[in-house]
Amino acid sequence: MKFFPLSLMVSWFCLLFPAVVLAEPLLEVELKELKAEKQQTRDREFTVEKVLDQVRQNHPKLFSADLERRIAGAKLLEKQGAFDPGISLETDYLRYNDFSKRGKVSKTFDNDLSFNWLTRSGLKVTTGGRYNTGDVKPPLYPTGDSGEYYIGAKLPLLRGFRINDKVAAEMQAEIGIPLADATYTETRLSILLQAAYAYWNWAVSDRKVTVAKNILNLAEVRCKAIEERVRQGDLPRIDAVEACQEVQRRQGSLYKSTREFEKNVFKLSRYLWEPGGNPSPLPKASEIPVQLPEPLPFSDDDWMEGRKAALEKRPELKALNLQKEITEVDLKFAKNQRLPIVDLFATPGYDTGGSSIGPSIKAGVILTVPLRQRTARGLIAAAQFKIQKLDLEQRLLLQQVLLEVDDAVSAINAAYQQYMAARREYDLARELEQGERDRFDYGDSTIFLVNQRERLTFEAAVKLLDLEAEYHQAKVNFQAVTAQL
Repeated sequence: MKFFPLSLMVSWFCLLFPAVVLAEPLLEVELKELKAEKQQTRDREFTVEKVLDQVRQNHPKLFSADLERRIAGAKLLEKQGAFDPGISLETDYLRYNDFSKRGKVSKTFDNDLSFNWLTRSGLKVTTGGRYNTGDVKPPLYPTGDSGEYYIGAKLPLLRGFRINDKVAAEMQAEIGIPLADATYTETRLSILLQAAYAYWNWAVSDRKVTVAKNILNLAEVRCKAIEERVRQGDLPRIDAVEACQEVQRRQGSLYKSTREFEKNVFKLSRYLWEPGGNPSPLPKASEIPVQLPEPLPFSDDDWMEGRKAALEKRPELKALNLQKEITEVDLKFAKNQRLPIVDLFATPGYDTGGSSIGPSIKAGVILTVPLRQRTARGLIAAAQFKIQKLDLEQRLLLQQVLLEVDDAVSAINAAYQQYMAARREYDLARELEQGERDRFDYGDSTIFLVNQRERLTFEAAVKLLDLEAEYHQAKVNFQAVTAQL
């Protein structure tokens, strides 16, 4: 047994060690470049998530729905304005025939400056001062030389206490804000669902074009090969005619697939907008992801979670509950209108200056008892009937929402099962196609049967792609009916 000299081994190690050391950094560089290339590919891919995100941010219809929410906020601000305090100034000069001595001219100056504030309980507070001089004409009365200063209040005890037309309008406007939010959510879900449907039709139709091109290329190559064999006398002329006819048939199929793809491009572009409000450029076929998500079945847990989410998040259910709240405000206001008017008021003041009397006061009660209650009874009946109607609509809507979730899950699982069956069908079709082609090469088949096998494979491929789109659309529909899109 021979041993290498130690000096020779050391020399080899010195030569190989730099290469070993350098190999690891080079490998790391290659891996980094590969990762960067994959990341760039992912960035270029136009996934359904990117489409939906662009729709959420830029679609004009969503901007319009958002403006409805802002309008609801502005309406609340308008109704709150009924409780804004205000300053009132009134000054009059009057020259009139004296009521005690006819033919005598009387003159008076009336001035009243007040600050008024209406509270949500119905209490109205007034403070200010008045200055009346000259021959004051009733129902006014004269004041001291420095005027009279007062503070007053008027409080409803029954009708109008804590609920009146202004309070009811403000409460309903406040409920109108979440109602507008629910309407916005409903609009958003509808647009996102339509955009997702358009996306999957676009992505799958491009693959149909690819399949149509491949089967056309196959027919073109075979046509040339058969024409060559016909020229050599190996095959009859009729085989070349049939091969060329198949090329034309597949050419027409390619035109049809291309047109379908272009239609889906235009449909998808309707939902794509730039941040500045301009339409986005038409999406390109090169942006379609190379690998689409693999269809998977839905479990019972996914089903139950979807039902729960739908009952919690569906905007239609929220909107119906909010409409009931608005109607309950109408009912509360209508019941208050049946009560008699009992208002207490008091205006203590202080008269100042020459010819003044010092403390002054005006106080009393206003009582109004309606003899009939038809207005209030009509408002109450209308509100009660509307609440009953909304209750019935809520029952129907609850059933509809749950059925929509159940139907969406059923559609997903059915599409998945059909997809798996179609994939097996496609694999078998390819196997038969290849077997028929091998038989033809050995002279045991005809060009007619080969074409038939290839057509069946093409149809199986198109069917598989359609079911793939149907699955993804069913999945998106589930996300929409559970308000999770």
